[in-house]
Amino acid sequence: MFVFRLSKSNLSFLEVLCLLLFSILLQLVSVHVHAYEGQLQRTVNNVLEAYGGKNNILKIKTISAHGRIDDFLRKTSGGYARTMRRPGELRIDIMPERGGEVRILSHGKGLQGSGDRLSAAKPVSLSSMRYQYGYLDLPMSLADGSAKAVHRGVEELHGRPMEILLIELANAPTLKVYIDFETHLIRRVEARFDMGGMGSSILGTEYDNFKTVDGAVFPLTLNNFAGTTNISVLTITRLTINQALPDGVFAPND
Repeated sequence: MFVFRLSKSNLSFLEVLCLLLFSILLQLVSVHVHAYEGQLQRTVNNVLEAYGGKNNILKIKTISAHGRIDDFLRKTSGGYARTMRRPGELRIDIMPERGGEVRILSHGKGLQGSGDRLSAAKPVSLSSMRYQYGYLDLPMSLADGSAKAVHRGVEELHGRPMEILLIELANAPTLKVYIDFETHLIRRVEARFDMGGMGSSILGTEYDNFKTVDGAVFPLTLNNFAGTTNISVLTITRLTINQALPDGVFAPND
């Protein structure tokens, strides 16, 4: 029977071989990373062009959207309003005609409640508000460079190839952004939320029905998901940009 014994010379050869293989692996990883670093700027440029061009996007300071929400979990429907002011302010009113929920994010701080009865947002709700602002701020945050993005290759969504960007948010989960390989429009954003003792869950929003408003492109249909379950759909019927906002929109208790 043949028995292979490690001698000092054999051990030295194995060490050199391992070092050589490790060096080759590092070079392959480096080439892979640099390839996606180069692709990132091309992808961002394509996205900005698809949404109306960088100059038009940079002009956006406020967005007001009104429409309808169909909540499949609660089996109810009603009005929906969203007001956003860059940087860092977002207000969402869900079914205001019924005294429904109000969520306000203003420079990192959150309020939530009903009508004028608002209190400090709970940590999970505040993280969710920051996440919402983060994805609604796209592609503006790509245009002004405030979004810290990395390219993560190509994946498939509903049978179509999508470029993947990961975007880091302050005090909120990382955004995973799906960009249509052909149209360069954002078709889905998602993030994994820690649910404490219940583990974690992926919350996502898929975009459809894109329309041009004052030179910039916006999705008017937003489907919200928890995992693979479609929990609600937002249908925007009126959207305006850079309109004057009423006093106290983001500070109703002042």
